[in-house]
Amino acid sequence: MNAFLKNAYQSHHALEIIFSSLRWFFLVLSIVVFAVQNVGNPVEWKITLFVLLVIFGFLYMGISDYYLHKTPEGSKMYDMMTKGGPFFDFVAFSALIPLTGGLESPLFPLAYLIILHVAVYWRFLGGMIAAGCFILVYSIIFFVQAQDATSLHSMIDYFSAVFFLFLIGGLGGIIVSRERKHHWENSLLVEAANRDYLTNLANHRSFQECLRNDLEKEKEFYLALTDIDKFKLINDQYGHVTGDKVLRQIGEILTSVLSNKQGKAFRYGGEEFALILYYKNEWEVKEILDEIKQAVASYVFYDKGETFSITMSFGSGKQNGERPDLLVEKVDKLLYTAKNGGRNQIVLAEVG
Repeated sequence: MNAFLKNAYQSHHALEIIFSSLRWFFLVLSIVVFAVQNVGNPVEWKITLFVLLVIFGFLYMGISDYYLHKTPEGSKMYDMMTKGGPFFDFVAFSALIPLTGGLESPLFPLAYLIILHVAVYWRFLGGMIAAGCFILVYSIIFFVQAQDATSLHSMIDYFSAVFFLFLIGGLGGIIVSRERKHHWENSLLVEAANRDYLTNLANHRSFQECLRNDLEKEKEFYLALTDIDKFKLINDQYGHVTGDKVLRQIGEILTSVLSNKQGKAFRYGGEEFALILYYKNEWEVKEILDEIKQAVASYVFYDKGETFSITMSFGSGKQNGERPDLLVEKVDKLLYTAKNGGRNQIVLAEVG
């Protein structure tokens, strides 16, 4: 339960799954409420409208769930279906409430849930706009249904409902805004703690966490360690500022090459980098490492009118369920084999 709540707090996707599940629950509840209310005195137009509403609900929710579970977060259809959910909820609510008792409908508290859903995406302003929309719906139903809308008792009921809708919209929007800001600030702190400021790659700490998690989940991958050949000579000849530029450029090259690959790059430390490549075949890993190796070797660096280039050595091996430290040790030996063998080469060894 704690893990579930944590995911819902940190992830829009997990929260959307909760709202999607609640939609199905309330759809079934609506059918039960409508059936109980109309079993003794059925009205044909109400039944027809309600059936159409239920069919529309099943279609929309089925399509929405498909894109929620089958499309990547951030895609156009994913955003359209998830962020369009509150609009569907509002339309369904506006039709459902008059069909299930109007002001006396047991489903009216759904308005508060929908307002909070809107506030998740559009915060205070969204919460207030949503509250205003529901107040409009409530007002129409109230003045149509209330027998004596201008009586003191009726006006107290009306303004109480309006007040609570505004309160949920405003307070809910404020709370969500504060929580999102707090979460964003925490995310920045976590990002800073896990990212190398110079190369903009994930740092050694991130590497160790990722490596441990991947091994625990029994993912298939190759680990590669690589470092810059004779980097000390670059610092000695051109200075540490230029050395930093070299490291920064290596970070950009690794990021560029892996942007469309199944892999992650980390700054392991100093001039050494680590790569986790999620492939099953050695030849695929060799192709990626060759691409990186050639991209680095072909890049021309400039310093005070002089040009120079660098090379990198690589060692890589397939994980076989070893402890993280043993896997790193195994691949590190392959890297040193490449260095001792003349540098600017790749040494791979698949675990049998």
